[in-house]
Amino acid sequence: MHGRRNYKLSIFALVLAFIILSANLAGTALAESTLSWGSRGNEVNQLQQKLTDLGYNTYGIDGIFGKNTYSAVTSFQKARGLQADGIAGPATWAALKGGSNVYVLKSGDSLNSVAAKYGTTPQEIIRLNGLTSWVLNPGTRLVIPVSTPSRGGARYGEMADWWTVASQVFTIGTTATITDLDSGLTYRVVRKGGTNHADCQPLTAADTAKMKQAYGGSWSWTRHAILVNVNGRVFAASQNGMPHGGRSIYDNNFNGHFCIHFLNSRTHGTNRVDPAHQAAVHKAAGR
Repeated sequence: MHGRRNYKLSIFALVLAFIILSANLAGTALAESTLSWGSRGNEVNQLQQKLTDLGYNTYGIDGIFGKNTYSAVTSFQKARGLQADGIAGPATWAALKGGSNVYVLKSGDSLNSVAAKYGTTPQEIIRLNGLTSWVLNPGTRLVIPVSTPSRGGARYGEMADWWTVASQVFTIGTTATITDLDSGLTYRVVRKGGTNHADCQPLTAADTAKMKQAYGGSWSWTRHAILVNVNGRVFAASQNGMPHGGRSIYDNNFNGHFCIHFLNSRTHGTNRVDPAHQAAVHKAAGR
């Protein structure tokens, strides 16, 4: 009798442990449910946290999809070339996870040819974009899933302190090759100034075009995890993609400079560490 009772208690304990473990895993994975104005709960918390980490302020992580979250979602969608409808659906979640690009269909393109180019399937493109037909017109903007390379040392950069290491290697006047971690696109930049972080400019118009492509065709303040290669030494870093302030290169189609942050670097305006930039630095280091 006691043996049967103990057996039942053991089964109950195992089931309870499984339920708790499943709940914990669900809480740590990035949600993919379609969320919109009025949505509430843990998935909205995750959405707000991710947007905040990327520099889109939701003014609180409260699990309530209201005016501020809607504004942050639409700003993110515009920056990534998505339909700015304020709804966090499959395409928006894919972009939030850093696993998508935006591709504009050209004459002669098909879903099959685009899928083959990016190593995905037509069905996945259809799902992400909510398509109802395989026949699409040139000029159609498609969200394309991008497979993320496996985590390996060669994919990530050295997480070096800005003040004692990175600023001493990436000195003013030095040219570096940038690799956008998510898209894999590369372009050259030159550090033109900056004390708390590196103020940089694309070297040529071709480099500007590549950088803009990495941003989905639109400039934005979104933080991107990047690798900064300075004479063969590769650092984990973060950049924004918004031309601002002064410039000293006038034939690169970039009206100003942009910021590159490293570990422990600070903003120039507030002299504070920017959490979103630091999160991107850690991502670029594979942390």
